[in-house]
Amino acid sequence: MDRVSQPGRVQSTARRLSLCILAIVLACLDVSIFAWGAPEARQGTAQCLGCHDFGPAAPVHAVMAGSHGVSSDDEATPDRRGCVDCHGDSDAHTQAPTQNSPDVSFGPRWSNTTDTQDSQCLACHEDDTARHWRDALHMFHNLACATCHEIHAQEDKVLFPARQAEVCTLCHKVQKQGIHGMQRTAARNPPCSLCHNPHDHESAGDKMLRNESAGCSHCHDLQRMADSTRVSDRAKRSHKAMTRPGRSCLDCHEGIAHAPADSAAPLHPVAARGRQVTLFYPGIADSEWLLEAHPGSQPLRQGARCQRCHRGEEAALGQSRAGDFKPAARAIDVSFARDGDQLVLTLRWQGSSDDTSIGLMWGDGGNEAFRRGGCFAACHSDLPGMSRDRGQQVGKYLQVSRSQQRRVGQPAIVHNQEDLGALMVNGEFIELWQVRLDSSTVRRAILLENLLWQGESLIWINNNYSDGLWTLVLRRQMDNTSAGIRFTPDGEYTFGVALNGTGNPGSKHWISLPMTLSFGRDDTDFTAE
Repeated sequence: MDRVSQPGRVQSTARRLSLCILAIVLACLDVSIFAWGAPEARQGTAQCLGCHDFGPAAPVHAVMAGSHGVSSDDEATPDRRGCVDCHGDSDAHTQAPTQNSPDVSFGPRWSNTTDTQDSQCLACHEDDTARHWRDALHMFHNLACATCHEIHAQEDKVLFPARQAEVCTLCHKVQKQGIHGMQRTAARNPPCSLCHNPHDHESAGDKMLRNESAGCSHCHDLQRMADSTRVSDRAKRSHKAMTRPGRSCLDCHEGIAHAPADSAAPLHPVAARGRQVTLFYPGIADSEWLLEAHPGSQPLRQGARCQRCHRGEEAALGQSRAGDFKPAARAIDVSFARDGDQLVLTLRWQGSSDDTSIGLMWGDGGNEAFRRGGCFAACHSDLPGMSRDRGQQVGKYLQVSRSQQRRVGQPAIVHNQEDLGALMVNGEFIELWQVRLDSSTVRRAILLENLLWQGESLIWINNNYSDGLWTLVLRRQMDNTSAGIRFTPDGEYTFGVALNGTGNPGSKHWISLPMTLSFGRDDTDFTAE
């Protein structure tokens, strides 16, 4: 949906050519572009294809080869209308596709709420596999159908037993180790849906009662165990009971399927005054990729934080991305306290004099992108060294301050000063603290459309390095009267930490996932009392 129209004869010719190619390809698949529902609907589908050309940059066409696109049997699907079945008529989008969202959008540029997205899916599927979705735990945790299902791909992973775990383990980290924690046999594991129903609130035991423990029998053959000399007589007698109705393997083997729950980080934060935080290298993932292409883009667009999927695997992230750079991760102790009207932050870590600076970004929830993605909300693909760097020397910015990036043929659309002032009043900004370790100095900036460094300092610093241990104490006035974050007892704050050394200056830093701070609550990562 993000494709920008470029009027002119060349584009018109290219569209006609792409449609011809698409028709040939789909003919090979025995699919017709205009075989979607009633004749009056086919014209609308063709209109969508006029802009969403066929090719690697437009993967939407894969839907035509799947169950949502193949409707040559008009009698079986008399009401099928193609694209508009899921996206609505989208008249405004058709008239101005770069300015207006489709009636219902699943992202990446525009993204409706989970309720709106799910309503499109449930209109057809609530009577079959998703009939209990409104009671499902996944739904209560703000996941949408499109979080796990991808109908625009040639292969919806969760519908293929061998690939289900690729989707499920994005959040369920313990299960990456496979059944019984044996990662070496993970490729032969039963599909997750043999034991679990993701569309309902029921336990694995309830499903296994209905399917006669199909998840266990995927590997374990009761007849072979009955004939085996390695199985005790007592176990064989118990296994015979499995032939009776209302029995499952979990009657005796409850909790054996996966590693203990405490072997992975909790899905939700548990507040502490201090804890060890892992920073990982190189910590450069631009917001565009995070919201468009990475596997967790749909949950992020729907309000999830990075921590939902990645809590506890920061070191693994570093190992997968650092290459030959060492160390791939750094551990740092972070603790908070409240001293009268001051917030006190203490950072301690093992290091050397090569550690040159440490930075913290803060948000109070006013900017939704920062609340979800922390420091990554200020990192964009058109910054120096990133994937869309055009040599413009663009500085850090928040997406809310820019309607369109700088790209070839597309000048940046940036808000005027009046608009930026209104965004500041609404809290659509973040605050940066930057500490130079070699000079024991700290400076502060407000970040919106760029970095605006503040003349006065509201932060006091006590910096010490001794025997390989850095200790940094920062004090910040809580309820300040100048531009910046105001810390209040009932607030919740998102922050991130980044560390630089002489060998990795600038954006090549060790960085944390976004974390949360409150004053006395138990549902954030940290609490200051």
